[in-house]
Amino acid sequence: MNRVLGSNSRALSAALSVILLAGCGDGTGVDGPQNVSLNFQVSGVTSPQLNGPALADGPQPVAGPPMVITGTNGTLTIDEIRLIVAEVELDGIDDACEDGTAATNDCAKFEAPPRFLDLPLDGEPIEAFMELIPAGVYDELEFEIEDLEDDEADTQFAAEIEALRLQIIAEFPDWPRKATALVVGTFDSVNGSMDFRVYLEAEIEIERSLVPPLVVGDQGSASTDLTVDVRPDIWFTRSDGSILELHLYDYDTTGQVLEFELEMGDGFLEIER
Repeated sequence: MNRVLGSNSRALSAALSVILLAGCGDGTGVDGPQNVSLNFQVSGVTSPQLNGPALADGPQPVAGPPMVITGTNGTLTIDEIRLIVAEVELDGIDDACEDGTAATNDCAKFEAPPRFLDLPLDGEPIEAFMELIPAGVYDELEFEIEDLEDDEADTQFAAEIEALRLQIIAEFPDWPRKATALVVGTFDSVNGSMDFRVYLEAEIEIERSLVPPLVVGDQGSASTDLTVDVRPDIWFTRSDGSILELHLYDYDTTGQVLEFELEMGDGFLEIER
């Protein structure tokens, strides 16, 4: 199993940021449940036609598809990113649901099964979940980056993971159970151009505060969009301005999964409303 350490670990700790964009009140006076959608979008990229500000550590990603990231040691051209997301939850301000009680509207789960996302690389959002959430005040968002291991204690969730696994292997027959993501592309350098398909292992739970809290119902809007801002370019960027040579972790060549451990979770930096 390959492991990313050192300066690359520090780069990955800045990998992702979360932007939560709540809909403004529309004057409808909604006092009850409302639809909440969770979207994912790739950000931190510039248009191919425009020169945007370079990242502090050197490489500057260009929007796609494909996404192009140029560093001091070469260029990553990323054609595809797949990601497994599960167990999305909004927690209320008094954490009443953490003790297992259900007689409150202060927390709620997106009850939809786990999702297999094909992240658009052009910056457009993709909807992962849409649920009717009880009225209340929510101050925390939680979700997991999940693998397909059959080690779930919850029988319903285990069945959902198995159903998702069957869906995934129909498209990717070699998807390892411990993998949570797939990155496909090309690394170009003075030594030539090398294709790669890299499976990533990063089973993590993300918990971030909502500031200000999200108010569902009670003069809120009829619906709310929450958008998770994903920074895949920084996943593969080192602090010295070089980029991770992903062809060295090509699954077809090595048969191994690249382990990111908790660095991806550290990269969810802030929440904006």
